[in-house]
Amino acid sequence: MAHDLSIAFFDQEEPRSSRSMRSQKMSGVSLIELLGVMTILVIISMMAIPNIMRITTNYRLDSAGHSIASLLQQAKLQAVKTNSPTYVQYDTTKTPNLVFINSDPTAAFAAGNPDIDLGNAMSFQNNGPDHSQLDAYVGVGTVIETGTAIGFNARGLPCMASTTSAQRCQQIDPGSGGTPSFEWFVQNSDQNWEAITVTAAGRIKAWKLTTSSGGTATCGYAACWN
Repeated sequence: MAHDLSIAFFDQEEPRSSRSMRSQKMSGVSLIELLGVMTILVIISMMAIPNIMRITTNYRLDSAGHSIASLLQQAKLQAVKTNSPTYVQYDTTKTPNLVFINSDPTAAFAAGNPDIDLGNAMSFQNNGPDHSQLDAYVGVGTVIETGTAIGFNARGLPCMASTTSAQRCQQIDPGSGGTPSFEWFVQNSDQNWEAITVTAAGRIKAWKLTTSSGGTATCGYAACWN
């Protein structure tokens, strides 16, 4: 009798190989489900990639602004160390968007000059959007610069190269004793803005345009630079 029961139990037990195959079938996904997941991933990627590219482009612009500010600071220290005028300028002809330090603002870039290459995605502009906030920051006597070199004298104060000699870095109006302030504007391919300012006291700072409106923005000006 026991022998008959064991045979009956053995007959009712499902083979392990069959259970394994059935388990694999139950745990798998269909082709339709797989295609659905892939479609969702493609849609998410198409939505995310433009945002990532925009963030990357703006980050590069902000980074370029800080790099230019650092180069200006390097020129300022060099002028004090060497006790002679030092200039920062950029080349818009043979080597576009190349910013470099030189002892002669009329000379072209030469190997060995400290420099920064901004790349083709960014360019210097004659004037930026509303910059009243920057004007108030740098003070009276602001000079909006584009092609003119920014100089520093032996005391580390900003100055403009003399038309007669690069060794004379003069004030805007030597008779009044005024010291110039400078503003440079850089724009990227997404039409975003970065500004670099040098105050009359020689303070150098990079700014990013964060808000621009027709009226008065939260910063108290029509455009907010931070």
